[in-house]
Amino acid sequence: MKRFAVALIATSMLTTAVGVGLAKDLSPTGAEEAFVDAVGVCGPSSNIAGSLGKSNDPQVKIALRNALITEAADDAAGVAGANQPHAECLKKELTSRGYTEDELGALPYCITHDWPDPFTGLGQCVKSHGRLEGAISKKP
Repeated sequence: MKRFAVALIATSMLTTAVGVGLAKDLSPTGAEEAFVDAVGVCGPSSNIAGSLGKSNDPQVKIALRNALITEAADDAAGVAGANQPHAECLKKELTSRGYTEDELGALPYCITHDWPDPFTGLGQCVKSHGRLEGAISKKP
């Protein structure tokens, strides 16, 4: 009986430790990582990805990569014309990582205004503009 009790306590402690380790990271850096991870999990939503591998010009590759990132942000925010299965995948991934609906709405703005190097301030932008999105949506 003592072994069973010790095993039960050890199992519950391990489960608790794993849960704490996988807690949502709502920091600006965590928001950037969540977006990158979501795009990696859900993949691209159009033929841009196929074009990306066909070009040897670095400037073309940068432009196509930026288009993929912008398209993913639009899909995550659910803008009109978004690829629905891709949008649902991104929303699921991002909300599971701690994004709110307001932060998802801020993504397209933050992506387009975070050039030339995406993700240098994406998390901070999403946090601050997400609060603005929330304030605007809650106005009477």
